[in-house]
Amino acid sequence: MVIRDYQVLAKRLGFVSFFYIFYRIFFYVYNYSYFKPFNFSDTLYAFVYGFRFDLSTILIANLFFIIGSIIPITHHYYRLIVKWIYVLFNTFFLGVIVTDIEFFAFLGKKMTFDIFDMSSDISNQSMQIIYNYWPFVLLITLNGILLFGLYPRRKKETLFEKPMKLYKSLIMGVLIFIITAIGIRGGLQLRSISPKEAFVHKYYELGNLSLNAAYSMVRSIGKKGIKKEKYFKTDQDAKEFILKHRKFETSHNVNFGKQNVVILIIESLSQEYINKGYTPFLSELTKRSLYFEKNMANGRRSLEVLPSIMTSFPSIIGKPIYQSQYQSNQFFALPKTLKDNGYQTSFYHGGKRGTMDFDAYCLSIGFDKYHALEDYPSQEHFDGHWGVYDNHYLNYFLNNLDSYKEPFFTSLFTLSSHQPYSIPPLYRNKFPKGNLDIHESIGFVDFALKEFFDQAKDKPWYKNTLFIITADHTQKLESSEFNNEIGRYRVPLIFFHPEHDLSSYKSKRLTHHADILPSTLDFLGIDFDNKLLFGNSVFSNSSGRVLNFISGNYFYYKNNNMIRYDRNNAQLFEVDQTMSSIKALNNSETSEDLLNELKAYIQYTNNGLKYNSIYR
Repeated sequence: MVIRDYQVLAKRLGFVSFFYIFYRIFFYVYNYSYFKPFNFSDTLYAFVYGFRFDLSTILIANLFFIIGSIIPITHHYYRLIVKWIYVLFNTFFLGVIVTDIEFFAFLGKKMTFDIFDMSSDISNQSMQIIYNYWPFVLLITLNGILLFGLYPRRKKETLFEKPMKLYKSLIMGVLIFIITAIGIRGGLQLRSISPKEAFVHKYYELGNLSLNAAYSMVRSIGKKGIKKEKYFKTDQDAKEFILKHRKFETSHNVNFGKQNVVILIIESLSQEYINKGYTPFLSELTKRSLYFEKNMANGRRSLEVLPSIMTSFPSIIGKPIYQSQYQSNQFFALPKTLKDNGYQTSFYHGGKRGTMDFDAYCLSIGFDKYHALEDYPSQEHFDGHWGVYDNHYLNYFLNNLDSYKEPFFTSLFTLSSHQPYSIPPLYRNKFPKGNLDIHESIGFVDFALKEFFDQAKDKPWYKNTLFIITADHTQKLESSEFNNEIGRYRVPLIFFHPEHDLSSYKSKRLTHHADILPSTLDFLGIDFDNKLLFGNSVFSNSSGRVLNFISGNYFYYKNNNMIRYDRNNAQLFEVDQTMSSIKALNNSETSEDLLNELKAYIQYTNNGLKYNSIYR
């Protein structure tokens, strides 16, 4: 190996990059009607931002080629094999990008691995596809010819060039491999980049210009796609069945205009802890609030709470939506909607940047800024495990709100009540320890919230602010009232406004996280057309429903009846008024009605995600 070998390797990778640039331009021109509404500067930024995904894709596509190139073997046949690896892999990856140019016009999203679920249809229609889309087939073929014919060649060594010593070649090889690995993961951040990080622009649609289909395809490998459902003849029939059995209303009694909105998500706060007296401040606050004791989380993991709250999409596909192959689908999220209505938006979590992919997801759904541990001014308040102690972080949050221009929308996710339940030394042994490890930390978080509200009430923005308080999920439970299939999901939901008494609204209804988005927009008087059919405004007179997915089972709950369905068998349950007792019932007309509603939701969800048509 000589120095020039590494220079030639760089030229060969650089040569491929021109194809990516060309096809991004081609993609833009071919789908110009989709991108036409956006101004030049935003479009240009999205175009350039896409280079990060291109670099990662090029390195993934050429990983075997790079390894082959840095092995110090110069035999002619070996180099020919390496060349063919280069041509074949790059032709395939570019072929995916070319195919997506037309496929995007059909789906409105980048191709993912679930395209192979349609393999039989594609096989049956292969001849007409080739006939109608022959220019694209020709382009893919031309790519291979150009990659082979214009492959940057390595000139023979001159008399003055001396081969590198073996140990130096090995060192260079290791360095190149490390640089390649960093490039593949998109940098040195905590988590490697993911397709959703392409959608951080002012306009969601421009994310499809930044992201190339080869990258979204590779990142979706191994992520099991959802099954296309045919419970109803058409997807529209399923949607109409839902609408026939449920009213989606707004209230005529609320419309308070552009109020500030603060959503506080409390780690692991079960309704049980409030009922047992571990949260004296929150218990007092509920008396002046619209408070739902029959509220249910839409998941059991923190990863699942943000999509449920911010997009009204419950976790019903077996994995968090933003870690699935549908993460680049378009969702009309609360932060994006409020930003479009003149709100400044931000999200706070005292953990490290990259924790649970919160930062990437928040930016992709319209938050202007994400605040993490790295932004916090004093590392002395780090709890040694997850992040900043809640009392310090809520104080930091409060001070930042003073600088915001109204109206603003912001959300904070606490962490001190996460295992191992860290409490600052000054506050240890000051709160009831209870019977579970988590109880003392719950008391501390309640105290931190009290301090926050005590200071906030003197701020000029306080009287114009709607506060929404809930939890991500439950954790350890001790009573049979909660340690059951429903109780394990019961978390509080509180709507509090300093200037408006909301306690007169119906609070005994069933609610879930998916109700927060429509309720917030209803309160603010913001009309929106792009509604999902999972949540409803808590300010309306509509009855509540809850839809969850747990360990391969769907649960659909309304009117004191719950049905469990595993795609083969269904079981009906009766739930008492306090939600503390669940009794299995024999199948009946009620179970058939509930099951059909549930099947309509499953088809609406699965097919809507698969074809990016859930809002259509």
